[in-house]
Amino acid sequence: MVEYSVMSMKIRISYTTPQELHTVTELLKPIIKSCKADKGVNGQYKRAYLEVDIPEGKVQKGVNSSLI
Repeated sequence: MVEYSVMSMKIRISYTTPQELHTVTELLKPIIKSCKADKGVNGQYKRAYLEVDIPEGKVQKGVNSSLI
């Protein structure tokens, strides 16, 4: 039996157009567990909340490196 660890994170995204949110979710699609967008928000920026699972083997521990 193979076991692996998963790091779970919550991410808040601010965006102005639905296309921006779509672009981000397409890039993160392989690791997204859930995505919830605020409804009825008036203002310049809208918000979406993502929950992602990153396999432990994909995480880089360096401060100045990207996570995946």
